[in-house]
Amino acid sequence: MKKTLLALPFALAVCFAGLAQAEPTDLGGGFSLSGNATIVSDYRFRGYSQTDFRPAVQLGFDLNHSSGFYLGNWNSNVSSFVFTDGNLEMDFYGGWKGDVGGGFTLDAGVLHYYYPGSSSPKGGNYNNTDLYLGASYGNYSLKYSYTPSDFFSTPDSKGTWYLDGTATFDLGDGWGLVGHLGYQKLKNQTNMDGDSIGHYVDYKVGVTKDLKGWILGLAAVGATKDNWLPTKYGHPSGRIGAVFSVARSF
Repeated sequence: MKKTLLALPFALAVCFAGLAQAEPTDLGGGFSLSGNATIVSDYRFRGYSQTDFRPAVQLGFDLNHSSGFYLGNWNSNVSSFVFTDGNLEMDFYGGWKGDVGGGFTLDAGVLHYYYPGSSSPKGGNYNNTDLYLGASYGNYSLKYSYTPSDFFSTPDSKGTWYLDGTATFDLGDGWGLVGHLGYQKLKNQTNMDGDSIGHYVDYKVGVTKDLKGWILGLAAVGATKDNWLPTKYGHPSGRIGAVFSVARSF
């Protein structure tokens, strides 16, 4: 996912929040290229573990233009009851981000999640496409994501949306603090007990430490309805847990 707080999965967002990043490589013609790499103890997406509470290795690249337009790719291993035949998530995205005055920055684009080798109930892969619009002001950001098609290939789930807000604080001496709340609206979803679930809230709070460009992160993360999705072993994948990460941008 895009390497900003408006689009990053939380583990990586915690790592880079409010901290210095490596200078992108100038390609000429207004283009620049940057990348990021992370090892995380548990890959959480909107509060739910995508790796059965196990580690993940993540790598991303961003191609930016001085006009504000960008393209990118982000990748992570995954492992859960959902991805029965696949173990890789590949995200492809593009959009525009820029200063619109008054200290506000807007970020608008499209993000496609692709899981090669996975199989969904409707056939094909467990893919998903989101349209997103984000805004940031100072150390605060807000993002709205809308799924115009079936949500991760779940039948009759069109129109699912997600709203999340993040605040970051520079504590000095390389330390940072991050707080996050997200609201997920669902359609035609049931939890592990077979009960209907129409929404949930995910929450996260974390600290970071910059050690000469290596960003260490520790966060508590979970969801209010933790039993929406089970792990491969039948545990609620949204239960609160600690997530540790080591990241570096290049």
